[in-house]
Amino acid sequence: MFSRKNATNVLGQIYSLSDNKVSPSAAPKMPLKNTADRAYKIPVFLSHPSMLNATQTRFLNRLIDEIERALLFPRTLPDTEQYPNKTITSVRRMILSSYGLIAVNMQQVFANYTMTNIPGGTPPPPSWEGAPFLQIEPSMGYQRGLPLLLIKEAGVNSIGVWNPSVVPFFIIEWDSSKPLDEFFNRVEWREIFQNWVAQVRNGYFIQTQPSYQYGPDDL
Repeated sequence: MFSRKNATNVLGQIYSLSDNKVSPSAAPKMPLKNTADRAYKIPVFLSHPSMLNATQTRFLNRLIDEIERALLFPRTLPDTEQYPNKTITSVRRMILSSYGLIAVNMQQVFANYTMTNIPGGTPPPPSWEGAPFLQIEPSMGYQRGLPLLLIKEAGVNSIGVWNPSVVPFFIIEWDSSKPLDEFFNRVEWREIFQNWVAQVRNGYFIQTQPSYQYGPDDL
């Protein structure tokens, strides 16, 4: 017979009488907990160069931490995932399965221009060039209609989608010669980032609504 005493013993194995917490034997297993944590994060595409120096790596790690603290999941090729397709096809797959895009255009190669295609033309001044895919991935995200947040390292040339006079969105600049906290504590950064996070969440809830609407305020 299952007596009240037996029931008390069973409950005592699950809950500690001293602190009223779940005992380790009844706590969720770590892989399950990790899965649950990740399940509540909305996927966003993090576009960045693959060739990074120490300062750029620290900035990228801090940025990833900021994104994850906003309960978003930063995805990037090939760090978090890779597909058996050509790179441009993998990028398209990532774009179509993300709800926002954040791109960081960092110094890659210093170019000293010597001539132009026009004889006697004046070449542009020397400047840092970014990675080619930092032109492709934000463009594909914009075509998709994803909320975009663009960060450019100071000194990188402003061409293509990184030209403020061409694109309809704001580009925030990061000075790698200054401490990281100076950038991430700026009111300008916090305002732009929180606005982007809100757009990502709003888009996520809109895109995951059912196709059949039986009322104006379906839950």
